[in-house]
Amino acid sequence: MATKSVLTVHGWSAEDSSMAELAGFLERTGFETAHLWLGGYPSMADEVHLADSARRMGEVVREMQADGRLGEHFHIVTHSTGALVVRQWLALFHPEGGAPVDNFLMLAPANFGSPLAVMGRSALGRLIKGWRNRFQTGTEFLHALEHGSMAQENLALADRLSRSGETTSPFSEASVRPYVITGLDVFRPMGILNESAWDGTVRAASANLDPQGVTVDFTASSETGGPQRRFWTRRGPEAVPFAVLPDRHHLNITEPLTGGPSGASADAARRLGRLVLQALQVTSASEYRTLRSNWIALNDATRTLVQPEKEAERAALAGEEAPSPDRFNEHYQIVFDVRDDTGLPVSDYHVWLTAPTEHEMEAGLSGEVSRPEEYALRHALKKVHVNRRASHRRVFHIDRRELMRSGGMRSALTASRLPLLAAGISAPAPGRHISYFTRGDGLGSGVIPLRSLTSSRPDAMVAAETGERFLRRYATHFVEVIVPRRADEKVFTVRGLRG
Repeated sequence: MATKSVLTVHGWSAEDSSMAELAGFLERTGFETAHLWLGGYPSMADEVHLADSARRMGEVVREMQADGRLGEHFHIVTHSTGALVVRQWLALFHPEGGAPVDNFLMLAPANFGSPLAVMGRSALGRLIKGWRNRFQTGTEFLHALEHGSMAQENLALADRLSRSGETTSPFSEASVRPYVITGLDVFRPMGILNESAWDGTVRAASANLDPQGVTVDFTASSETGGPQRRFWTRRGPEAVPFAVLPDRHHLNITEPLTGGPSGASADAARRLGRLVLQALQVTSASEYRTLRSNWIALNDATRTLVQPEKEAERAALAGEEAPSPDRFNEHYQIVFDVRDDTGLPVSDYHVWLTAPTEHEMEAGLSGEVSRPEEYALRHALKKVHVNRRASHRRVFHIDRRELMRSGGMRSALTASRLPLLAAGISAPAPGRHISYFTRGDGLGSGVIPLRSLTSSRPDAMVAAETGERFLRRYATHFVEVIVPRRADEKVFTVRGLRG
């Protein structure tokens, strides 16, 4: 018998009632009201951590199943931060699978952060959002939601990635099947923030639950002489069904009955509801894979909206004057975490996008890496964020279309440079006796290859064992960088007593 129980979980600063319209939609399409539950948690209390809500969720689920209010198996639908609460619950109580969940649908999840998290902790944020709550806005939740937080990486290492080759996960194609639906529309007040490829709160690349990870170790050389790269492996399904809707923003993505632009076609207005039902009706691994393929085709259609000839379609989606095609550009999100080989964080460093010379690639280490005509810095690199709690962690939001389009970065390269997107990294010596990369240099530098800028050769950052591409459309990428810490001879010396 098909699962009828559904637990909904809201986002930051919202109440359980914010999921009522979604629950009403499910009721009208065959789910039973008695088995539709609105889950809540105090996201605006400064002292509450994500794990506190997740642990309490575990207690509530056990209680409800014991007294019959919740079925032996149920579905979960979350919005925004609710996805992190549920993922944390799964990681704590069901790290190797076996949770009583059939399908887990995330609507605009903040899986890898939100640009608004820092604003929520500001004085203005506390005044606007917290005036009814003793000026609290949920300090610990917002730290977890800030781009580049360790909470996001640790959660990914529990359910989607592994540094050690482990494959166990709370998720699988057979049960606890995850799905993500997010939007590219922006509700008007949030347009002033000048963000790209987002829904007014969450970036598409932050929502996607298929992150990538690599450790780039400058203390060990690869066969080509550059830094050694150790790719993190996948936990759970190889890919999660991911749908990017061009006509939904962060607020109306929970409103399949009434949401969407006023001028949209009837078919487009009903699309969100169809996708929600598709996810909750999956009962097997084969159905899961089929749905994943169908959603990839949907994203292919969204991708075409960047084309100039699609102006009429863009206008129809918006119900007004056609939005800029740049809204539909795909982006990469890259999280850099730099430490030395003793494990100490390196906060004073500079990373930039570049195309290296052959010499720089062969050397692996050098003095300061030279910079080409920096097309990438002026056009492709949209935002850089330094995490407030961990300044050695920085997040780049990169416009993939600007990198790859004809006349883009490739055309800005000189003949001496490789058609390769790379990250140059330099770290100044922290003092007179300690330096990075090579001993005695005031400024040590290195090159981290990311991907080819041509379609005729494979990507440079490739896992030799799997042939897997590293940079993926609309995805978050963790790049852990280890740099050599060099002490000069004066750090410890020995001389004879009478010397």
